[in-house]
Amino acid sequence: MGGFERRKLGKTGLEVSPLGIGGGNGISSEDLLYAFDKGINYFFFSSNLHHFTYRRSAEALRKLCSSGSAVRDKVVLATVSYVNDPEKLLPAILDQMSELGVDYIDVFHWGWVTERDEFGSLYAAAQQLKDDGLISNQFRWMQHQAGLINQELVKLGVARYVGASFHARSVARQWMDKMDVLMLRYNLAHLGVEKEIFPFLAEDKDQNPGIVAFNVAHEGSLHFSTPPQGYPSGLYVPTIPDCYRFALTNPAVDLVLAGLTNRGEVDAALAALEKGPFNAEEYAFMREYGAMFTRKVRQQLAS
Repeated sequence: MGGFERRKLGKTGLEVSPLGIGGGNGISSEDLLYAFDKGINYFFFSSNLHHFTYRRSAEALRKLCSSGSAVRDKVVLATVSYVNDPEKLLPAILDQMSELGVDYIDVFHWGWVTERDEFGSLYAAAQQLKDDGLISNQFRWMQHQAGLINQELVKLGVARYVGASFHARSVARQWMDKMDVLMLRYNLAHLGVEKEIFPFLAEDKDQNPGIVAFNVAHEGSLHFSTPPQGYPSGLYVPTIPDCYRFALTNPAVDLVLAGLTNRGEVDAALAALEKGPFNAEEYAFMREYGAMFTRKVRQQLAS
């Protein structure tokens, strides 16, 4: 990927492409396999929120990640449950693993974590997935009974690492030292992690959780590639791939999760990444655009 080579996902040590794909925008299995052939190896899947769109890529994930796949060790499969209830973890993860036909998940996330969630209990439940303990044994018995595992049951947990999609930076800050992976909202109009999370990371990235940036190309329903009313005509408007480059220019970010919809967007994103990080002038412009975008949107909402 040219200017952005593969990197370790924090202390997990997993080798990941700088760009990952979330299936929530409905990318097809054919185009997901195309992305894998182009070098993207991090894929994010949900079975209990927007599953209608995520399931369009399920066939590709089965091909890449199911038991016996020749490329399984080259893929990082990340899944999420938005049913943030530790007592419902087992059926949630069983649904995911049964649908995809996989023996294990690389990173399991609790999704959309806010101050309202009792994250301590969520964290403790998810940690059990990493061990060959009660949840693991129960799951593997259920999976074996369903005929999904034909080989000898391996003595591993069903998830190698645990992460969370934090929508509250205060909760992320509290738990960041314990987590394997942090998913954080980070974009031109949403820069809070630069003050509340990134400064508290260790200089040695191998000691830090993996940092995955999401919502990089938009704030709410507003995409940065569509300039707000009153934006000076003739002034450059950043593209969505520019937004990926912006997030990846920050050395704290390991990976950007993108909601790509087709192979054309895959090609455009990879072409942008070939250019590498923004230089100082380009990076300053992107930040200025973000400030202008935010200011003008607020003015419109207030009028």
